Amino acid sequence: MAELALILSHFRGYNECVNAFIEQIQVTSFRGKDPFKDIVPLCKTSWSTISSVFPSPSAVMAKFVLNIYHVKLKQHIQNVLSDKNNTELYLRNLFTLYSQTTRLSQDLSHYNLGSDQLFLSKLTKDIFARYLDSYINIESRYLNDRSKTVLTRYYENKGHQRKNISSSGTVSELKRDIHGLIAAKTNFNIGDIVNYGGETFLSEEVAISLLQEAKEAFRRCQVLSKTSDLAANAEEIWNLLVSYLLHNHVDYAIELGLAGIPLPESKSAPELYFFEVVSQTNTIIHLVDKLFTDSLVPLVASTPKHGSCLHTKKQELEKLETKLDQGLDRSLAAVAGWIKTVLSSEQKKTDFNPVDGDPLPVASSACIKVVRWVGGLTVKLRDCLDGRNVEWALQELGVRLHRAIYEHLMGFQFASAGAMTLICDMQEYRRCVADWKQGVVQSLFDTLHAMCNLLILPPENLRGAAMGDQLASVDKTILDNWLQLRVDYKTARLANCL
Repeated sequence: MAELALILSHFRGYNECVNAFIEQIQVTSFRGKDPFKDIVPLCKTSWSTISSVFPSPSAVMAKFVLNIYHVKLKQHIQNVLSDKNNTELYLRNLFTLYSQTTRLSQDLSHYNLGSDQLFLSKLTKDIFARYLDSYINIESRYLNDRSKTVLTRYYENKGHQRKNISSSGTVSELKRDIHGLIAAKTNFNIGDIVNYGGETFLSEEVAISLLQEAKEAFRRCQVLSKTSDLAANAEEIWNLLVSYLLHNHVDYAIELGLAGIPLPESKSAPELYFFEVVSQTNTIIHLVDKLFTDSLVPLVASTPKHGSCLHTKKQELEKLETKLDQGLDRSLAAVAGWIKTVLSSEQKKTDFNPVDGDPLPVASSACIKVVRWVGGLTVKLRDCLDGRNVEWALQELGVRLHRAIYEHLMGFQFASAGAMTLICDMQEYRRCVADWKQGVVQSLFDTLHAMCNLLILPPENLRGAAMGDQLASVDKTILDNWLQLRVDYKTARLANCL
């Protein structure tokens, strides 16, 4: 055979003999629907024959591989990718076929296929050129449609008609303040507070679904994009994720949550669902951060798109953070408002200025009710918030609790027996905030407790107490105004005791 091939190589019909050999050797070689399984074994057995028969085996092998790529493989790829009606399947097949072809080229690269080192790479690009040129447009269209479907299905399952919500801002805050003022003056609430029964309209399942779609898109993008287009294509996918997940889902839910926070002037215990909104938002943001680092950064690193993607992420997360802070502030304002309502409705003047003898020194019912409610709220805060959010919320809650109690007490007169009740109240308040481990809050309540002692001390001991460690830094005017709450302030001539 080798001698015949050598003789024929000098004649004009030699190429026809090579072509006939190439066609004949493939006749019974491809038996299944997937030619990729047969090509490597076929090339291995064919190379044994080609290298022993033909005088220029590399040229024949190159022609053999070219025929496989341009005939069998190309036809298979065209058949599989002919239907674009199912975009998801089309993209999955394109990714699989291109990956298989690239891997096939690597497997065949050890054959000496001539002087062109990029021979196999060029064959692959020739076959896939028209598919890769339109790839990112099809990818973007698919992500758009898929993301819309995921969100639409979620809201439909919730029976929720999406609302057009104006973004929170100064006008929104002013409108809310006006509603609160009217509620306080007239006992009539005109504010449109809708909390949807605790439904946050945030879904980790929706987030994971959108993130998984983006992750798969990034995988396809890395394989199917030209090197020059890779970073831009990756940014396009990232922007679509930001639009649907952060804008249309997370930001929308936060706006609904903000609108559902009770006014501080509420006459019933506030239902504070916004803490769950914060918790779920933080979970979703952690997932977005992970995808950004794991899937996007490798595609845009060392390109200008890295900076623009980072800027987009920073900008979007700052917007969400601002709204979450606004919601926490509103929620704590509602907490402080309810504490004031409880104290004003439950606290009796006789708690601190009894008329029938000296009662046992125990905490008042108003204090116990506040402490129990705040205790339940603390558990909820710790369940829903994490890290610095918990620290900030507990400190802010403590400061507002202190202010509400102090302003409340300034409206009472204290006999010595009533002051003992107040000191019992103060012990309860201090116990309530002690395990928060917030130095500022503990200091405030320690100071207020020391001020309460001024209400029971004899006149000759007041100056020394006022100069003690706890009260030395407190303004003298504040202490004097506080001292005026004693029922014996005038009779005992306490005006100049400090």
